[in-house]
Amino acid sequence: MNWLLIMIFGIYLGLGVGPAWGDATIETIIKTGGIKGAGASEATTIRRFQGSKMYESMSSKFTGAILSRLAGGSESINITRVDKGVYLSIDPKNRTYSESPIEALQKRESPGERREKEKPTARITKSEFNVKKTGASETINGFPCEEYLLTWLLEWEEIETKAKSRSAMTTNLWTTPETAAIRKAQAEENAFHKAYAQKLGVSLSPEETKQMGMGAFAAVSGAPQDEIEKGFVRVKTEMSKIKGYPIRSVVGWTMESEKGVAAAREGAPSAEPTSDLTGSITGILGGLKGRILPKKGEEKSAPAAGKDAPFFTSTIEVKSISVDSVSSEVFDIPAGYARK
Repeated sequence: MNWLLIMIFGIYLGLGVGPAWGDATIETIIKTGGIKGAGASEATTIRRFQGSKMYESMSSKFTGAILSRLAGGSESINITRVDKGVYLSIDPKNRTYSESPIEALQKRESPGERREKEKPTARITKSEFNVKKTGASETINGFPCEEYLLTWLLEWEEIETKAKSRSAMTTNLWTTPETAAIRKAQAEENAFHKAYAQKLGVSLSPEETKQMGMGAFAAVSGAPQDEIEKGFVRVKTEMSKIKGYPIRSVVGWTMESEKGVAAAREGAPSAEPTSDLTGSITGILGGLKGRILPKKGEEKSAPAAGKDAPFFTSTIEVKSISVDSVSSEVFDIPAGYARK
């Protein structure tokens, strides 16, 4: 959920896009506790940017007691060449690659537009989002960091059944002051994403991206979009308290509902499949929600020690940032690789 949270907040607040300053390489470590402890994993990603080109490699493995023994690690490389209009998927193990075109996304009715034609199925009864600077400091991977605590409590009620649901998320966010190198890396990454979005035919105007985020949340919760928007106003205000570039974020997410709500959600389609970005966000959120919402009756039978434990945890940590030149060969198919 951590990536989802960052993505949604980023969509709403709008990332400023600056000029391309030079090449950039960002190495990140991602750890997840899985869903209810199942599927815990760890991955290292390396992303390289050069104009309208992006290289991304990922080495991942399961870390749980069972899956770590049953499944080995994996490695993948994906290259996005906006300049050539192609995706390249590299398989280092078998020395093969595949190629597919970058195609403009089809314009479809957004979740927000669909909700305007439907009656709300839920109403938000409580929404609290707060950001607090804790005063703690730590050097993480050579970056001097300060900690912020983000808390988000959301409660809603099904209009028909009166059943209530509750979502609570906490994020320990560590940020470092923006140096010249960090600003250059951000500018290079943002320049790529702007070129990529234009290739997909996606508008990134602040108002349209804001509405996209609103529509996704409205579609998942069933609440009216105007109620969602009221909550986002506070989110924007609170997020403005955060200074610096995120280096580490640790997220814990819990959700619960009265008996019947989760079952109803699981029985209904989580989201209409779409090929657009809004549909992807909605589908992920809806799918997660249907899978991890516990019924209160089920919670009572669970061991007391794990009752308040988060259903999903994740840690994302930037290991290094470099603005050194990247060889153009990195963004090409390696020599000797055969096409699938």
